[in-house]
Amino acid sequence: MAIYTRTGDHGDTALYTGQRVSKSHPRVEAYGTLDELNAALSLCWCATVREENKAQLTRFQQHLFWLSAELASEASDPVAGRRYISSEDISEMEHTIDRCMAAVPVIKNFVLPGRCEAASRLHIARTLARRAERRMVVLAGSVPVRQVAMQYINRLSDCLYALARDEDHLAVINQVTQTILQRYQQALATSATEGTPATAPAQCPAPGTLAFGVIHQMACAAMGAAKEAGVPVVFSLVDAHGNLLLTWRMPGALLVSCELAPKKAWSAVALKAPTHTLGTATQPGGPLYELASSMAGKVVTFGGGYPLWQAGTLLGGLGISGGTVEQDMAIARAALACAHFSDKTAPGQQ
Repeated sequence: MAIYTRTGDHGDTALYTGQRVSKSHPRVEAYGTLDELNAALSLCWCATVREENKAQLTRFQQHLFWLSAELASEASDPVAGRRYISSEDISEMEHTIDRCMAAVPVIKNFVLPGRCEAASRLHIARTLARRAERRMVVLAGSVPVRQVAMQYINRLSDCLYALARDEDHLAVINQVTQTILQRYQQALATSATEGTPATAPAQCPAPGTLAFGVIHQMACAAMGAAKEAGVPVVFSLVDAHGNLLLTWRMPGALLVSCELAPKKAWSAVALKAPTHTLGTATQPGGPLYELASSMAGKVVTFGGGYPLWQAGTLLGGLGISGGTVEQDMAIARAALACAHFSDKTAPGQQ
């Protein structure tokens, strides 16, 4: 079936009612611009990342078909069986605007129209919506146009702006995530070339520091041992000065363990000894009696914390919390063993 009719070769076209008018007629300009906008929304849909935004664009396209049919008709009263834009559709758009704008940073100046492809296309669609609104204003100057239809096209450009901001913000988050992931992978690769696989002694990129690969290796070993024991734990590492390097909470681990694991790691560094060896020394009559109370609870004297020694140099401390003392110690020893650290008390016992 041919799609050409030759009936428009002389510059006129038929409205929905069959009446023929010039192709420059305000009605044709109005619904023609809506058709252009609808096609632009297809490009927006293809580039949009957030599924919720895709679904909203599909609804907009359907609405524009209804609105175009309405503008292409001279009927002043609703036609039975035909779909029309309603106030509920406008309310739905306003909810979408609120959702998007609540998720993006507040700005008080003009923004460049789109830093990612989806946002750029949405901004183009936004300007087409404004042009469609201007065409409808011209049409409303000579024939009745429903106020709801005017409100809808006005709100649509606002919504497309909000969607563009949302997609731009999402693109920034994704870019930052990818950058962090790339740096993470590069750090692992660098550590591997420095001799930190499980079969080699623990190496560090600079004297007195822990290599990233070693930290990753120990964390993975601890998580593996914890899963095997069926005990969710918190894993914590500090450097030789007690500064926190990493804390990781397994799903289901006790919240109190988020406090205890870093304290175990810090205590092991501060006292240069595994925490399970400190209990006797801190009891009445011991050389460290009242140490725990004088440190306002910062020192932990039960098992799960170990200093990390290498060739007589203290590199940091490890803390595990979440199970019984025996379970915490076993999980910590698994992390130490994978990186070839000893669980002994002093460098001379390495």
